[in-house]
Amino acid sequence: MPSFHRPGGRAVVLLVVGAVLLVGGALAYDAVPGEDYRVVVTATDIDNPENVTTREVDVYTYAELSSDAQSVFRDGRAADGEAIIVDARRWTDEFEYGTDTDGLTVVTDDETNYLVIASQEQCLGALCDIIRGLCALVSAVGAVAVAVGCRRCVDWTT
Repeated sequence: MPSFHRPGGRAVVLLVVGAVLLVGGALAYDAVPGEDYRVVVTATDIDNPENVTTREVDVYTYAELSSDAQSVFRDGRAADGEAIIVDARRWTDEFEYGTDTDGLTVVTDDETNYLVIASQEQCLGALCDIIRGLCALVSAVGAVAVAVGCRRCVDWTT
């Protein structure tokens, strides 16, 4: 059975520095933008959804949307015309998006036509992947430092 003893100075330093690196790396990883989508859902007063714009748009009824697309649509509608950010893992193919211009999709729900305006927000290509990788590495180093610090606090020989 291991016995715990008062940690030495090195163990305390490892625990503190490890915890800071672990938490800081995780927070920094989350703060670095990935590939996200910006979505705005607004009700329109048009009668014919195909005539929303001079550009060709996809038109769906709410029931035709996948469950993920319905979730994004509901979140966007609840935002009252404000933009929401949708993570790439939650993105659906039903909504058109553009990188230089906004993509347009029309969704009809309860006899109201909604214009879904979506654009892709990308980080500077591979740069953000590299930065996120470094943040993950910092967190991993922190986890190792915490583990080593904890191990120094436990006597496994007894």
